[in-house]
Amino acid sequence: MRYLYNIQTSLPKFQIPQIELGQYMAEQYDFSEEEKAKLMLMYKRSGIANRHSCLPDFNLTETNKELFINQDEPSVSKRMETYFKHALPLATEAAFDALQGEKISHLITVSCTGMAAPGLDLMLIDTLHLPLHTHRSSVNFMGCYAYFHALKIADAYCQSDPHARVLIVSVELCTIHFNKAKDTDQIAANLLFADGAAACLVSAQRPNHNAYFSIDSFYSKIVPQGKSDMAWKIHETGFLMTLSAYIPQILQSSIKPIIEEALSIKNSTITNIQHWGIHPGGRKILDYLSAELGLTQTDLRASYAVLNEVGNLSSSTILFVLQNILNRDGYSPNQPCFTAGFGPGLTIETMLLNHATHSV
Repeated sequence: MRYLYNIQTSLPKFQIPQIELGQYMAEQYDFSEEEKAKLMLMYKRSGIANRHSCLPDFNLTETNKELFINQDEPSVSKRMETYFKHALPLATEAAFDALQGEKISHLITVSCTGMAAPGLDLMLIDTLHLPLHTHRSSVNFMGCYAYFHALKIADAYCQSDPHARVLIVSVELCTIHFNKAKDTDQIAANLLFADGAAACLVSAQRPNHNAYFSIDSFYSKIVPQGKSDMAWKIHETGFLMTLSAYIPQILQSSIKPIIEEALSIKNSTITNIQHWGIHPGGRKILDYLSAELGLTQTDLRASYAVLNEVGNLSSSTILFVLQNILNRDGYSPNQPCFTAGFGPGLTIETMLLNHATHSV
């Protein structure tokens, strides 16, 4: 058995109410009054109360801008310079708290909002004072489901070496990729995404507390009809996102059989699951999936709460959701938990937790 524990999260200092962000965006787009009214309605119905940014730029009263100083779009190189200025401190905070003095054998870093070589992995080796022989891996540019891939890698390490202890660190600075394009996809991306970091440990050794998940199985499937509806590409002026309005419907039509396939591998069913950790890609996604799966908002309360409190943090988000579940009154590591994330492809990644131990 492998265990996921010591989940820690961190957020940058600039917290902006979603309504104020809507007002900021309306001004940046140079919208008409009618367009502004429609945009503000979208922000009010987003299910998001606040988002965080590493930048002061999105505060309506802030005059000391860092990245979006004028009407020109910042270059990719300037955005990457900003990424590494802010990503390392945020990632270090989450990682240090997750370590809690434990010695690790492996480090996996996860991010799709910034890349370089030497990258975040080597920077964390330095700032965390980790041994120079620490095994390192990086998962980059895979989008919101990237943390699932890191967990798969960590799980494989621990299956091959029972003494392995893996630190996984994700950091996403989505707001440095703000783009003023008026197309529907970019407007949706600007409405949803925010900044944050998350870390955890994975080991074959059971922790000496009950705030953990046991990892049981993974299952992944591509939904080909959605391959052009979600994408993340590098452009001369930044990272540009495709985020179709059809994504909730595509997920709704495909999610139930995929989850049933994932659970059938372990001879389980939807009714056996006590905790649901669905990636909060947006309010409509959660609403559509809860209806399709016969779940209530209470069943998905961790996902709705994270969306409301911090928005969509790309790959880091699923750790915020799992942390919410762990902090729930009455949580026990013998309660089956099912998690799912979505990203470019269109790809659905799932993970079953606590199932093998639920009868113990």
